[in-house]
Amino acid sequence: MSLDLSSYKQIQTNLFVKVVIPGYQTIAFSDYHKVYTFGSVSYTGVGELLSVSNTTSSLRATPEELSITISGIPTGNISDFVDQTVRGSQCDVHRGFFDATTGELLPISGNPAGKFLGVLNNFAITNDQNDNGEGTVTITFTCTSVVDQLNNKISGRATNPVDQKALYPADISMDRVPALAKSNFNFGASE
Repeated sequence: MSLDLSSYKQIQTNLFVKVVIPGYQTIAFSDYHKVYTFGSVSYTGVGELLSVSNTTSSLRATPEELSITISGIPTGNISDFVDQTVRGSQCDVHRGFFDATTGELLPISGNPAGKFLGVLNNFAITNDQNDNGEGTVTITFTCTSVVDQLNNKISGRATNPVDQKALYPADISMDRVPALAKSNFNFGASE
């Protein structure tokens, strides 16, 4: 869906990032200057402390990787996060279009627009301390797009007795596969 922005003289864009960590919580933040709520999710405005890597626009869905960096996190706030299983968490990024003079979200269909949908693949934490022993933490999330995940998906199943028994415990049709796997068949040869 394309957004018609031709009638606006000045616009500003802001990114809204939501990471759903199963069994923990949903963390939502944006580079907007204040807390903003859309879709029943409240996004904490972290302003310039948020950095999101560039993405490419394409007519087709393409595999892509996105880096999201949050800086200035107090050291005490990081311990809960580190104890969670973060890899595999869903990551959504939306771009909101705002009126630059009023700061209000433009009232057009499809705003905020989806920019990226993927899964958190990895994260890195760096800790910077000053001379007083106080420190801030920077977290960098690396997210892989859903398209990239589909490209890496292994489909089907193995033809061995273990996989067959997992699905059909009473079936013995694959029990001879290991013995036959090492056999040499000479098809079409005369007896």
